[in-house]
Amino acid sequence: MSIGKRGGLLVLTAAVSGLMVFMGIWQLSRADEKQQLLQEWQQRSDVQLELKEALAMDRPFGYRLQVGGVFLAGGELFLDNQTENGRPGYRRIMPLQTAQGLLAVDLGWWPASTDRSLLPATEPPEDGPVHLSGVLIRPWQPPLSFGEHQPEARRVSSLAPGLLAARWGQPVLPMVLKTGAENGDWQPVVMGPEKHLGYAVQWFAMTAAIWLLAWWWYRRQHEA
Repeated sequence: MSIGKRGGLLVLTAAVSGLMVFMGIWQLSRADEKQQLLQEWQQRSDVQLELKEALAMDRPFGYRLQVGGVFLAGGELFLDNQTENGRPGYRRIMPLQTAQGLLAVDLGWWPASTDRSLLPATEPPEDGPVHLSGVLIRPWQPPLSFGEHQPEARRVSSLAPGLLAARWGQPVLPMVLKTGAENGDWQPVVMGPEKHLGYAVQWFAMTAAIWLLAWWWYRRQHEA
């Protein structure tokens, strides 16, 4: 093989391994971010806020909240594509009218029917004033979104405040109250830091394997 072709293969090996090293470093940074997030949420989970206090904060997510209000009749929604223990389902979302505005409340996970035209059959919400407690979370939005068009009346794929406001007819607070989260019903991260560390190790191992293969190949070419 000519020197030019060997040099080209060396450049290609360096480029591919450089990309793999970059991916490994990125996974390490994600693991660090997730670890910090989990520590932050653990600290905040012991602090309980009033809704007025939460609205005065830039990032109130992770704090516990107690709030009173009235559920709006006919406002029930189901957040689509939500799995639990590997099973597909929905999160049941209800609008709670509070003194500070309309708050979206996550009332838990419901399994999906094999028939996509059927939504879960639920009991109507309690009439009159209610007092709820839970954890404040960021309104869930899918990683890839193609706008806020939602053709189905009660099935949604995002909890973006603008989308909910269009459904419920008034502005919606930029947070979601997740009930049951304090009982282990929910985790703040889908993929824990240990997963990212595992992926980082895989990227670095593939980088080492590529350079070992390149060394073996060049040695054979030199001996030939």
